[in-house]
Amino acid sequence: MDMKKLASALRQGASAILRSDEACLEVAGDAEDVARYVAQHLSEREDLVDLEDPDDEIIFNALSTFWAGLASSFDPSSSHSGLNPSEGRWASEDSRTQLALALAKLERNLVAGLQPFQAAAEQHEADIRKLVFNVTTFVRIADPKFFTLQAVLAQLLCNLISPASPASGADRLADKYLRLYLSGNREDDVIIRLLDSRDSKTNHATLHLLNNVIRDSPARLYLLLTDVGVRWCAKVLGRMDEWVEAENGLFELGASIFNTLISTSLHARLFQLLSDSSEPITPSQTTLLKILDSHLASSPDPTFTPSPGPHLFLIPLFHQLVRYTSASIGQGADDPRLPKVFEGLILVTEGLNAIGLAVQGRKDRRKYEVESGVSEHVGDEEVVEVMKSPVEGKGVAKPTIALLRSLDTFFPRVNPRSQSSLQASSSSSDNKPTATEELKPFANLKRNLVQLIGVLSFEDTAVGDQVREVEGIQLLLSMTEIDEGNPYLREHALLCVRNLMLNNPANQAIITQMDPIGVLSDDTGELLPLPDKMKKQERQ
Repeated sequence: MDMKKLASALRQGASAILRSDEACLEVAGDAEDVARYVAQHLSEREDLVDLEDPDDEIIFNALSTFWAGLASSFDPSSSHSGLNPSEGRWASEDSRTQLALALAKLERNLVAGLQPFQAAAEQHEADIRKLVFNVTTFVRIADPKFFTLQAVLAQLLCNLISPASPASGADRLADKYLRLYLSGNREDDVIIRLLDSRDSKTNHATLHLLNNVIRDSPARLYLLLTDVGVRWCAKVLGRMDEWVEAENGLFELGASIFNTLISTSLHARLFQLLSDSSEPITPSQTTLLKILDSHLASSPDPTFTPSPGPHLFLIPLFHQLVRYTSASIGQGADDPRLPKVFEGLILVTEGLNAIGLAVQGRKDRRKYEVESGVSEHVGDEEVVEVMKSPVEGKGVAKPTIALLRSLDTFFPRVNPRSQSSLQASSSSSDNKPTATEELKPFANLKRNLVQLIGVLSFEDTAVGDQVREVEGIQLLLSMTEIDEGNPYLREHALLCVRNLMLNNPANQAIITQMDPIGVLSDDTGELLPLPDKMKKQERQ
């Protein structure tokens, strides 16, 4: 490694080197050697480049002219022009690509985590950004020949503007350039172009950049809710399904951005901004709900959540999706939107169930523990209060029963050991619309809805009264029969009925007044004839 040799080579000037294949490759080789050495000796960087020494500082100054020349040479609108038209054509594209790649590796390694070096390199951020713009055109973004260069340039931008430390002023570049990239100018928004790349390393670097600039900065995090920021978020959300299948770390990096938004209670606003008036729920919103469900399931139980509750938006969303589902099922026509609505409902009910269980857990602990300093009325408690409300349009108990009634016909119960259930399913399909094969995987929505009633009715007779008012007791009792299309529906229904009966004489009276017609087999869940012993009790 010879830093002096590289500096000497750079002194030849960008104009001359960028027009010679031989010179491009020679300088690229020297830069690669230095970049490799720097990567292996990061602690020596400030010794290798002394910014107080004019001879050393020339590295960053010289790089400025090279980035300007490279950006111009890759401009697709003027590919045969040069810094000076009289000086001739550029070197071959491959030679210039090798040079750009080597210089990007060198500067990427030099500036990583060193605030003085970041400040020295800032002078050519605009040219690096222009080069990124030029190598991510519609054609080049899909050309594997440019993938490595795109990735290393993204890594360079990431290292250049990411805060080098928590110290005051270390985030100046992050603040300045995040705002610039979000300004709405097409040439400045290189993030959206890098997110379009099919190269995983480019995506890695871009997601790292986003995570780095929003970390520990509510102000910069809030910038993601601007128009351009929402487009970035939608782009990331649109690729999450692809990334989760790849298992290459991209899904985790993308999810980290949204977990940060959730942790700061900005997800409800983002969810709203991702909406489309022509759709009941958009794909981006669905993916955000998946991340929220995962966050609720994996995060430690909070001792406090802000008020108003950050998850309150799930309740009007629940009502909206229930109305759409009921109307669609009632019409009986094929609805291409229904699968996504079902998916959204499953995610919303899972989220509401998680919140309800967490709130009940805190309530149970307060019975036996003295938790000084813990508020008894926090945001998630508000969510549960609204869910339990008897007011139409707020509470979810009655709409849940109404939807369950529709779904009970739409997704007929299937007990393969019971011929009668198969016949019943067949006869019901003759009268009312039932689910197509495409929709059958969403049948477990019934289980989630039953679980929601069970969670809300636990030690709360008021919810039980609401269920009784819409004849939900009988419906839920009917779901205690085994249903192969709905694993654990029977178990949730049994627990739900138990909660509805507890300390609620009016609900108990409904069962008392019912005439038994048989018993369910513990082994098969099949309805068996009523035993003589029970018949005698019935006559008595």
